[in-house]
Amino acid sequence: MAQIIGYLSDDLAMHGEKLVLKQLQESLPDSYLVYPECPLRSGNVERYPDFVVIAPYGVIILEVKDWVGLGEKVDAYYVDVRDGKGDIRQEKNPVNQVRECARILASELGRVADRLGEAVPGRAPWGYAVVFPNLRYTMISTLRRVWGEKYILGPRDLEKPTVEAKLRATLPRCRPLTSEEIRLIRAAVNPTAFIDSATTKRAGVLDSEAERITVEHPRTATPRKEAGKPTAAQLELNVVPEPAVTPASPPTSADAMSPLEHKLVTNMAVRLIRGTAGSGKTLVLTRRAQYLSAQQPAWRLCVLTFNNALAHSLEASLHGFSNVKVSTFHSLCKGLLKGYTDYKPQDVAGWLRANLRHFPAGADMGSEFVEQEIRWIKDMGFADRAMYLEAERHGRGRPLSQAQRQMLYDVVEAYHKYLAKQGFCDWGDIPYLVLQGMQEGRIQTGMYDAILIDEAQDFAPVWLKVVKYLINPESGLLFLCDDPSQSIYRYYSWQEKGIPVVGRTRWLRIPYRNTREIYQAAYEVIRRDEVLQKQLEQELGSAVVQPDIANSFVRSGPRPEVRCYANFDSEMLFVEAEIRRLLQDGVPAAQIAVLHRRTSGKNRLQQKLRGLGVHIDTFHGPKGLEFDVVFMTEMHETFNLGGEPTPEELSEERRLVYMAMTRPRQRLCMTYIGRWPEPLRDVLAYVDHIDCR
Repeated sequence: MAQIIGYLSDDLAMHGEKLVLKQLQESLPDSYLVYPECPLRSGNVERYPDFVVIAPYGVIILEVKDWVGLGEKVDAYYVDVRDGKGDIRQEKNPVNQVRECARILASELGRVADRLGEAVPGRAPWGYAVVFPNLRYTMISTLRRVWGEKYILGPRDLEKPTVEAKLRATLPRCRPLTSEEIRLIRAAVNPTAFIDSATTKRAGVLDSEAERITVEHPRTATPRKEAGKPTAAQLELNVVPEPAVTPASPPTSADAMSPLEHKLVTNMAVRLIRGTAGSGKTLVLTRRAQYLSAQQPAWRLCVLTFNNALAHSLEASLHGFSNVKVSTFHSLCKGLLKGYTDYKPQDVAGWLRANLRHFPAGADMGSEFVEQEIRWIKDMGFADRAMYLEAERHGRGRPLSQAQRQMLYDVVEAYHKYLAKQGFCDWGDIPYLVLQGMQEGRIQTGMYDAILIDEAQDFAPVWLKVVKYLINPESGLLFLCDDPSQSIYRYYSWQEKGIPVVGRTRWLRIPYRNTREIYQAAYEVIRRDEVLQKQLEQELGSAVVQPDIANSFVRSGPRPEVRCYANFDSEMLFVEAEIRRLLQDGVPAAQIAVLHRRTSGKNRLQQKLRGLGVHIDTFHGPKGLEFDVVFMTEMHETFNLGGEPTPEELSEERRLVYMAMTRPRQRLCMTYIGRWPEPLRDVLAYVDHIDCR
């Protein structure tokens, strides 16, 4: 079957167009790409041909006419068309119209090649034809005599035995297209596939799978009944078949669905894009939002993320799309709460520092453990002690006894009493205030037709509960991008979040951002992480999909550097000197990041590197961002977790280091003092290790 990229409008497409699309899909082999209704532009002229077919030997534009009969007049310029009632109207020769579309495409191909900085190896063969799916054979013969045999196609011509020969006949010449030519044609035919240098620092073209995701029909993202075997084209494009759909488990007590939520989960379309770091998830989400905005101008779209810096980046990419709102989740909640309630959010960490010593849980488990447990209780939406005591707890590494849970909840209740007395709320309570307002009818629900979430692995179950209320319950679309390997704030399965993703998941396997050498070193950090592997296998029900590092699209570059220094001052002398050299070589300061594991270390970096203008942050800060060059300093501070860390704690630290290592596009340099961390020992086989003591 041919690969269909995009879709026909449900409301505007004619019966004949739908019929032709079905015939093309079923009759052509999977080496053919079919684009419905893609815009072709030349200056101020814009055309929307019904179909563009990219064949292995050329590109053909097809126009479909739903004519049911002809009158007596047919000449080179006009034809009399008879409708179903027998009335006659005059139409222009559609062959001339489709020929003009083909010429626009040919000129656009040259412009795309110029923008990519590439020479077109040879003019790709192009042709055109008009399809008449409703006319009788005698009428088609009449049109062929006047307008040309090869430019007129009838319903029989689109059948499997004849369609390839008929399409070939429209071309003045045939020759095999190179992969580079097909890539250029895709970018010319579908503007969504073209990546300009302002977006990614270098121009390019989305791969076929990413392109298909950006332009799929909003209602396509529904579960399939059974998994299909991959076709030859899917194997070539590294497309992983989705698993068979299994019945969803009933929601937990913490996520019991209201009638509105149940209606939404039944009706909404869900698409989860899961990929490795740097595989283009954010770019695909951005292009998906742009495409939906253009295709569905009456829709209201919302793009959400957790990280402020990423939200600013997404907002810049979507500037000018008036029906798209970009926000962090908590900023959105703050906006929704205006006019509903006054709130003064507090962080539990400060209260615990002052009060935890008064509770047995502090001495038994420690402040960091208690803080994480309180955040988990709020993320899961447990409203009382009984719900917490009955819940199955994943991911802590240390099983908690009922007595320990009772002690922990004593802390929670005391904290809640303090908040109530002071008129405060915890940051984790903000989603519940929004939910309360929605359930009372004082905060609007169903206000967005589509919500797109980047870095969705960071979203807690209660956050997704708010999101559900915000989506149009009749026909909403939820588009999610995640990478569990980068779940550095929290980890919850999609079943715990109450979102059905089985059978609705696509994988992006090629790490485009990094060079092969950088990604290979970074992936070594998590490759043997048994906790992560188990989490993914339990969620997916199948083996974890591995990144395709060997793919020809992955760039090569210098190996990452690991440098050992005697002290912090000598380490900083090197980093500062390298930054100054890079700036002199023309690397923009904004494209250089210097990272540290701890906030205290970040503060010291800011003092040492003051005035250079580079991005200085903790490992957590640049999540979702990318730079040309990244320095990761004082790496000996990683895995300094105190005591005997659990496997889960080690896994969280590995994910954090992996995330930071995958930020650079060109160069990665890691520095440390004394000893290199033992959990990162395997990385040393993929770096240049330099002892500078």
